[in-house]
Amino acid sequence: MGTQNSAVPVKIKLKSAIQHPGQETDVYELETEGTIVEKAGNRYLHYEEEQNRELIKTMIKLNPDDALVMRTGAIRMRLPLELNGRRTGTYANGPLAMDLLVVTKALSVKNEQTTGEFHVHYDMHSEQSLLGTYQLTIHYAEGTL
Repeated sequence: MGTQNSAVPVKIKLKSAIQHPGQETDVYELETEGTIVEKAGNRYLHYEEEQNRELIKTMIKLNPDDALVMRTGAIRMRLPLELNGRRTGTYANGPLAMDLLVVTKALSVKNEQTTGEFHVHYDMHSEQSLLGTYQLTIHYAEGTL
């Protein structure tokens, strides 16, 4: 990996599975490019995606004890993740905004010199109701995957 605070280009493969109560599991896959940055001893993955012709920027703090998913743009979200923990987050989409309770069931980060994997499995609640169960796996590597 490059020097502290330098952005290293990476290829990203993302797979997200979402199970809303009483519904079939939705699977979303994305292949894109992004960057890895090391700052203050932490590694961050940055990438952008487009949904409904609107840009969403995502930053993930790749820490196995205290991970964080931040999204800005068309969707604004702060999702703190702590293995076997319960953390408060936020979600906003247009005029809709809500507080979230995030219950993390599994969290793993594997960082190699030029590759890595991030996996999280969590339940998301709002106003004491289960919104859904989520699984997110991201593989990233310099060059090709």
